[in-house]
Amino acid sequence: MFGRRGKRFEVSPDEEREREIERVHSLTYALLLDVVAWFLDLREPVSEHLFPEYRLPQVRDLADPRERLDTYCSPRLLEAWEPVRDRWLQRGIRVKPDFGTTATLQIEGLDGHEAPRAVARFTDRSVIERGTQRQYNSRDWVLTAWLRPDLSRIEDATFRLAALDDHAMERRQ
Repeated sequence: MFGRRGKRFEVSPDEEREREIERVHSLTYALLLDVVAWFLDLREPVSEHLFPEYRLPQVRDLADPRERLDTYCSPRLLEAWEPVRDRWLQRGIRVKPDFGTTATLQIEGLDGHEAPRAVARFTDRSVIERGTQRQYNSRDWVLTAWLRPDLSRIEDATFRLAALDDHAMERRQ
């Protein structure tokens, strides 16, 4: 009858918004890193020292990037990317990833009325190796990710060259 009541801590709307933004940032960064590791068939846990921005501690220790992706991506999305990955590996393409330190992230739909969408733009300075040939990149890419409204997983995602994305935007105006 006179039981103790646990203290309730109210989260302000600003704090909640910061948590949502952090969650979207964590998912998009993990997606980029894990897709690259999956396509390169790299099987090792994510190093906190090398990738401090990887903020999914519950999956960081999984060696298989496909297993990491399974925890926060739609199975339908990964199934769609599987043939692309297979062709990549069959061609013997190797990459030394370098995505630089500059990226922008725009988030829409955190108001709860629609599924959130994150658009990240980043520079790829990776070196692609195919046999003895090397290609040095300096391209801007756009990653668009559609998330569940509760931010529990990525439902769909696309990677596009930024120049193509910019050209499409110009045609819409």
